[in-house]
Amino acid sequence: MNKVMLKAENLHKIYKNGKIHLEVLKEINLEVKQGEILCIIGPSGAGKSTLLHVLGGLDQPSRGKVLFEGQDLYRLSEKERARARNQRIGFVFQFYHLLAEFSAWENVMLPAMIDSSGFTQAKEKAEALLQLVGLKHRLSHRPTQLSGGEQQRVAIARTLINDPDIIFCDEPTGNLDSERGAQIVELLRNLNEEKKKTLVIASHEERIAKIAHRIIHIRDGRLV
Repeated sequence: MNKVMLKAENLHKIYKNGKIHLEVLKEINLEVKQGEILCIIGPSGAGKSTLLHVLGGLDQPSRGKVLFEGQDLYRLSEKERARARNQRIGFVFQFYHLLAEFSAWENVMLPAMIDSSGFTQAKEKAEALLQLVGLKHRLSHRPTQLSGGEQQRVAIARTLINDPDIIFCDEPTGNLDSERGAQIVELLRNLNEEKKKTLVIASHEERIAKIAHRIIHIRDGRLV
């Protein structure tokens, strides 16, 4: 049986604006096992993105714990948590967040440079990852010269540059048509099967749910 990689215990997330308190997450308890694809399904506004951000160390919960391989993410210093996000946790967002002035390989290599990797080594790895995601012929293209599906594949290659243990995907096909979305779904499946990556995917799409080993549903900030 695969070990538990990530565990959430009694997570709450409350946003405050003056006298208004908006409780986005309520009593969330879940486990993510190493090597699985976990899909979090729910309508817009259900709390999917917030849950991913909290689980991945991006947004501190109001109450509760996130244990990554037994270590409480939010008891780490900000510097230690940033290092964990850079080296062990990957993110793929609905909006690709590529830098317009940089080429595909430059966008992919950026996290490795933050990690103080040598330029030549980081560039070689970036080019190899772009080849892995089917973009060998687009290495020097800038984001405006790429389709939405190609931009998402660049974003996935960028996520892989530091070989993370777990990858969070927030509506990774949300901005894509059916054909390009299907290509991204197949790529995510291959990352799990061939590269043994653990994936936590938030989506409302059936084509994402079909590749999951396990599905949980969220509604109004609660798992149902």
